[in-house]
Amino acid sequence: ARNVVEALGGRITWFPALKLMTVKISGHTVRLVIDDPSLEIDGKVIFLEMPARILDNRVMISLEVIKIIAEVDIKWENQTKTLFINTIRPYLLKVRSYSHPDKTRVVIDLSEKTEFRADKLINPDRIFIDIMGSIAKLENASRQIKIDDGVIKTVRTAQFNEEITRVVFDLYQEARYEFFSLIEPDRVVIDIFKSGEEAAISETLPTKPEERPAPGAEITGKRVVIIDPGHGGKDPGAIGPTGLKEKEVTLGIALYLEKLLKGAGIPTYLTRDKDKFVYLEDRTNFANQKNGFVFISLHANSVLNHRPTAAGIETFLLSSKYIGASARDVADRENRASRAHPDVDTDLALIIADLEESANIKY
Repeated sequence: ARNVVEALGGRITWFPALKLMTVKISGHTVRLVIDDPSLEIDGKVIFLEMPARILDNRVMISLEVIKIIAEVDIKWENQTKTLFINTIRPYLLKVRSYSHPDKTRVVIDLSEKTEFRADKLINPDRIFIDIMGSIAKLENASRQIKIDDGVIKTVRTAQFNEEITRVVFDLYQEARYEFFSLIEPDRVVIDIFKSGEEAAISETLPTKPEERPAPGAEITGKRVVIIDPGHGGKDPGAIGPTGLKEKEVTLGIALYLEKLLKGAGIPTYLTRDKDKFVYLEDRTNFANQKNGFVFISLHANSVLNHRPTAAGIETFLLSSKYIGASARDVADRENRASRAHPDVDTDLALIIADLEESANIKY
């Protein structure tokens, strides 16, 4: 199951004790249980002709499941033992808008990357984006969105022809625009500027005006920095091919960083300064007690064996909204340690947390 799903850009999580598999693919969340003929996709239950099975210590799912969850056309050629998978055309998932003082930003979420073009129309004034080779899979309520922010009146989405989905922006008056695409997840972004406004440098993500510091503002006073070396004690974290443990790497980096910051006169505290296990709640309580202004959590992530060249740095910032399912998965995975705090969890919760972290069957 894993090879096919990952080849289609999906992700599998396997819970062996529950015989439960979750699949995230093409914007959908799918749950299925071994030997259970039902499949849950985005909360809706579908019954299968053939349930998932475990054969030779591997999870096997039918082609029917792949066709349903990945929305692809599948053909099996028995003579050559070859599986042919044709992906269905890209489609629109969602249209979102953000109003700013100088512009309105509209984000069009796509199932996958595709070509697009934009242009203006007059009488009345409007801008459109054509998403090439795509189809619109939006709820009726999302096909016409009322904005009325002084820049855009409405955003309308429709199937222009068999090969093009057109998104139209009805304007209050003629306006200048800029557009670009982003990936992970795939989306098209268009900025439509208020009349007379100069283009600002494009932002990767929308930022509320009140979140921007005032021009020339300076931070005064000493800001306390909290450094949190991930894992520790009974929790080794990831283990490298030489046996090096993540908890050792993060502690070494934390001690070095503490030295640099203190040398610069910055008040700095560590959630742990030796090899000991610290619960997430205790780490956050410590940071609050020290009145921390910045909380830096250090981790050293692992990758699967088939990606030995993976390298680089990941930086995650606190946000009130996750951006896409991948971010939600990361947050859930990194926060699992909090479920096992002795002061707040029952024995059942401890067992469940332990099961979730168990080694899994190949999938």
